Amino acid sequence: MSALPPVTRAGNIYDLGYRRYEGPRLGRAHAIRSLLVHSFRTTYGIGRSGRAKAAPFIFGAMAILPAVIIVGGLTIAARFGFDRQLDDTDLIGFDKYFSAITAIILLFCAAQAPELFGRDQRHGVLALYFARALRRSDYALGRLLGFMLAVLVLILIPVFILFVGRVLLSTDIAGSFRANAGNIPPVLAQAAVIAALYGGLSMTISAYTPRRAYATAGIIALFVLPGIVAGIVISIGSSAVGTALVLISPNTILDGTNALLFGGSLPEEYFFISVPTWAFLVAAVVEVAVVVGLILRRFARITI
Repeated sequence: MSALPPVTRAGNIYDLGYRRYEGPRLGRAHAIRSLLVHSFRTTYGIGRSGRAKAAPFIFGAMAILPAVIIVGGLTIAARFGFDRQLDDTDLIGFDKYFSAITAIILLFCAAQAPELFGRDQRHGVLALYFARALRRSDYALGRLLGFMLAVLVLILIPVFILFVGRVLLSTDIAGSFRANAGNIPPVLAQAAVIAALYGGLSMTISAYTPRRAYATAGIIALFVLPGIVAGIVISIGSSAVGTALVLISPNTILDGTNALLFGGSLPEEYFFISVPTWAFLVAAVVEVAVVVGLILRRFARITI
């Protein structure tokens, strides 16, 4: 019986100079802030290709365009001495401006919300996020708040242009600032409500529908269908059910909060509603809380 050949080792150990990380551990708070900033940048395509920037910047330009036209009209009116007559018209009211750009905000949300939750799920990168200092709830809230901030910026930039234009084109800048300063709190409050409601609902659909086309269609349907269904219910004579549907319709909720914050009244098409305007603000808060809960539940149970 022949002897077995000697066993030789085939492996070698090489010192490649790798060292342990000895720098500061920034922790969860920094990770959440970084994800929030990344979500904001992704929404506007910052740091990405020109194709990714097309939709957000087109919708941003569309939202700003009415403010630019109004400021241009004020400039011409000031040049010919008709600035006060034009300034008193309802065409340039801050409360009216939100209603004027509602459709643009809706399209912005439908186009950009699937870029966050949906893309992460499609590309299978959630495991990489959850392997870091982030918890699942941190990831969900970071993405959600980043998108809400992006929507808030989209809303506030044109209103800021309108405000500055009205003040600087007045013959009495200090007096014009004091006259318009009272609009700042309701403008900020209404913009926050729109960003939270539209952003939250859009991100909820994106979280549960990773496919981009389905998410976009679902977001548009969520904003449009409740109002249509409420109108049909009212037309057949059920005002109580119609009122309940109106209080969950995003567009109607925003009409109600707009009337509450700016001291106006609901549009004439809501003649059947007998609830106070503060009920719309309560409905907005409840709806935002529900969508945040649904998003947290989604990522607490999602498999990766």
